[in-house]
Amino acid sequence: MVDFEQSAGAEPTPDAETMLTPITKIGVTPRAQMVRKLADVVVLPTGRISSNERALVADILLQVVDKVEKNLRIELAGRVSRVAECPPALMRMLLLDEPEVSEKILTEADTISNALLIEAAQSGEHAHRLMIAQRKDLSTTVADVVIERGENDVCKAVLKREECVLSPNAINLLVARSSTNKELQPLLLRRRELEPAHGFVMFWWAPAELRKRILARFALDRGIIQDALSDLYPKVFRSGGDPDPLVQDILILSERRHRPRGADGEPVSMNVIIRTFAAAQKHPAQELIEAIGLIAGVSRELAARILRDPGKEPFAVMCKSLGMPRDDFFSLFETDNQEDIDGAEQAEYLLAIFDSMARDFSRAVLRYWDWDTNPRIAHITRLLGLDDEVIVDPSLQF
Repeated sequence: MVDFEQSAGAEPTPDAETMLTPITKIGVTPRAQMVRKLADVVVLPTGRISSNERALVADILLQVVDKVEKNLRIELAGRVSRVAECPPALMRMLLLDEPEVSEKILTEADTISNALLIEAAQSGEHAHRLMIAQRKDLSTTVADVVIERGENDVCKAVLKREECVLSPNAINLLVARSSTNKELQPLLLRRRELEPAHGFVMFWWAPAELRKRILARFALDRGIIQDALSDLYPKVFRSGGDPDPLVQDILILSERRHRPRGADGEPVSMNVIIRTFAAAQKHPAQELIEAIGLIAGVSRELAARILRDPGKEPFAVMCKSLGMPRDDFFSLFETDNQEDIDGAEQAEYLLAIFDSMARDFSRAVLRYWDWDTNPRIAHITRLLGLDDEVIVDPSLQF
């Protein structure tokens, strides 16, 4: 490499006519020459140099590297990236250098310790984190650190790495961030780590196409749980004693079939349910929200969110959970206006959602939506409400 300098000991004499200082070609500087010779030693194979000798050379380079030009540092990083035995201190200095320097190592080095990658992700720039996210050996631990800042392209790069298993905490964080970053939603739905709790929380801010995919992917049957707990129902609900509230809550969560009740606990007929739901979905007044919550057996807050959801898919889920007849459900949205093409399409779309679910599954979805005490759902809720970088519409708050 040919080096140029504006000075070589004495000040260059400006040109008499142009008054411009000439650039004098002086060849390789002693400093650059020394760095290259030391690099020659660092990259020697194991049989030619001991680990102590390699560490000594690295310590000398530590004193020099930050005092040479970028191109020379890039050259050094490229050579070091091919040496598995490179001393960690020298590797660290080059990793924390400018992205153009660290790129050689982050993209070409076969092995870098997780400790060094984590430090580069925490102390480096956005470009460092993006390169780390694209490494073939991305680990669960490193992925956790890389996504902490919520950088969109970094999060997407991590989600595309199907061979890397993401931690539960990473999935929780990415689900929360997907409330304001729609590009993360389809990538999350491809991840095998995503579970029903994640999907049913994400459902609230997902578009129609992804809502259908969530309901299809996380279909479940609570029958095996109900059979396992069946002998507890009479002991808890008919013994007349003081039941354990925790056991009672789980049994209600797992109940086989919900029986609609009114304000005084009286059974509610299907005709009353249909009339109440028809009125509520057109004009969700406060008293109708209260009535819907009682009939459906959900909290008032969930009833309000379902009735005010613009897509109406949650409303279809709630109607299915009550065993509403198919034709009666369709009549809630059917329009007689021949010109109302959008209304007719929505009615057909919601009927397809209604038909796609078993009643027990729709009941399970409602329970997930109303399950604020579940530790995982509560954690995602906290991320939505308390993480300064995750700002969501107030209507999405749990």
